[in-house]
Amino acid sequence: MTDWNQKFKAEYDYAKGWLNSLEAYQDEWQPLVKRLRKLMSDEGFDPGYAASLDELRKQARRGKGKLIGHAAVPEDKGMLGAVGAWTDNGGHPMDAQTKMRLAALKLLRHVYLLNRSGNRKTWLLSLPNTFRQWPSDDFNARVSTEIAARVLLRADDEIFQREQKKYLANSIQQAMSWCQRTGMVLALAAKANDRAAGTKQIDALKLVKRWFADPALQINDLNIYIGKLAEGFKKIIAMLNKGHFVLTDWVPLRGASTADEINFLNSEAFTFASRAEGMDVVYIERSFFVDHPGNVLKGQKNWTRIMVHELTHLVCGTEDVNIGNARYAWYGIGPHAGYPGSAAIRNADNWAFFCADCAGALTESERNTALKII
Repeated sequence: MTDWNQKFKAEYDYAKGWLNSLEAYQDEWQPLVKRLRKLMSDEGFDPGYAASLDELRKQARRGKGKLIGHAAVPEDKGMLGAVGAWTDNGGHPMDAQTKMRLAALKLLRHVYLLNRSGNRKTWLLSLPNTFRQWPSDDFNARVSTEIAARVLLRADDEIFQREQKKYLANSIQQAMSWCQRTGMVLALAAKANDRAAGTKQIDALKLVKRWFADPALQINDLNIYIGKLAEGFKKIIAMLNKGHFVLTDWVPLRGASTADEINFLNSEAFTFASRAEGMDVVYIERSFFVDHPGNVLKGQKNWTRIMVHELTHLVCGTEDVNIGNARYAWYGIGPHAGYPGSAAIRNADNWAFFCADCAGALTESERNTALKII
């Protein structure tokens, strides 16, 4: 059974601790390990030290110096050499401390900086499918000898392929753009009741009402909703601009066995609402890149919608409201007496589709499908 306390942040903090003792690493590795330790700040990965990840991938393949450059070595030999644990026969046992230092290096070897646009920095952990737990747990459970360590260290069957990494990067960049445009719409909507309000302000208010106002909603409540939405999207933009946002899958779910675990494994994505993890992380799961027949949106547009949906959970504490059914757009998220604005304003898919609508990303058909009354 999955331990839901095994969040990414716990693995991050544990790995960071194993980088503290520089003397445990070989001399030629110590400058890099020092930079990797600085990369792992208390708040999350520090963009100022992003280059150390590429250095790690290069140094893991670098053997002893030659007259011109260095001899190339397999990554398992390079990382075992980093902690002085490589032998020719590979049969000696691995002590607990060595295993954990290797686990830390292996974790970082599969971390990538996806976006480099301004302050926006998104990090991706693409751990090989060979792993069934976070690296520290897998090394602890499966590695008793150097030979066993070599198996995990040489694994390169990363869960996210090159194209998927590009799509994820695009999703974050597009989500930021959608959120910024949404902020502008909400600023206009907030002025719609002023005497000097013009067409733009009135149209912006109509857009808010489309996704959050049932016929009985009072104007005072609508204004509260506008303020709540404006504050929420502002917080999302600020979070993305901090440069610590992480995408990964929840690695322990790869061995899912219970119905609850399998449901999470087969979901599009999930996170811990209201930043309850202590780090900004969204877990990308099996259905993220699947265009299910019932999906309202397809392809890149849907991937961005998922990202906004999860960001509203993460930063704004939204829910997946269940009234008649979970209120996803395929079921119907048009506000009405049976699904009032007080529910819509809490529902993540209403926020996400409103955001897409503000950005001009929805076709009339997509909008009508999502707004069906049920």
